[in-house]
Amino acid sequence: MKKQMLIRVLSLFVFMFLAAGAPAQTPFEEEVHYFSIIPEQPGAEGDKVQVVEFFWYACPHCYKLEPHLGKWLERKPDGVEFVRIPAMFKRPDVVLHAKTFYALTLMGVEDELNAAIFDEIHVRNNRLANAEAMEALLADKGVDIEAYRKAMKSFAVQTQSRRAEVLAGRFDIRGVPAFVVDGKYRTSGLEGDLQMQAIDYLIDKVIAEKRAKKQ
Repeated sequence: MKKQMLIRVLSLFVFMFLAAGAPAQTPFEEEVHYFSIIPEQPGAEGDKVQVVEFFWYACPHCYKLEPHLGKWLERKPDGVEFVRIPAMFKRPDVVLHAKTFYALTLMGVEDELNAAIFDEIHVRNNRLANAEAMEALLADKGVDIEAYRKAMKSFAVQTQSRRAEVLAGRFDIRGVPAFVVDGKYRTSGLEGDLQMQAIDYLIDKVIAEKRAKKQ
């Protein structure tokens, strides 16, 4: 018994020695957890870093990520710019949700209604798949529907919607939620805090690359 115990202890010390001497592994790997965008697209100006989220109100993964994203936004560095862009996949309900996001943003009430729209779809199982259903919800939340309709038809909303579609193509966005860090890296498909950690990792990577260019 004593001999077996001694062997086990020695084996443990050998394992710890080898582990200590092994090179640290990168927590996130390219082509696994994130992908380079080729060609690179413009990011934030100067030393700032831009993080863009592509989302869709009816996406269950986007809904599940919302609490984690909210906590991340509370602690994100001052030098990080966060931008939300709605998905513009070629489906009427997706386009309706995207334009609604921009219309509510134009009206200055998007922050107040973002959670309400997510909850209506994922908690109350109301898909908000057409204009009538969307307007009924917004009216219930106190939105001026005539102002909303004007915003939906506005030049600003049409322009932003087209831009969202163009950017999704440039970044090769095929599903949501997806994040683009400073026009250089795309990450998606991770759950909860792990997704936010991947974003932090890419932010640090971009900052290090910017500093290296200055040297």
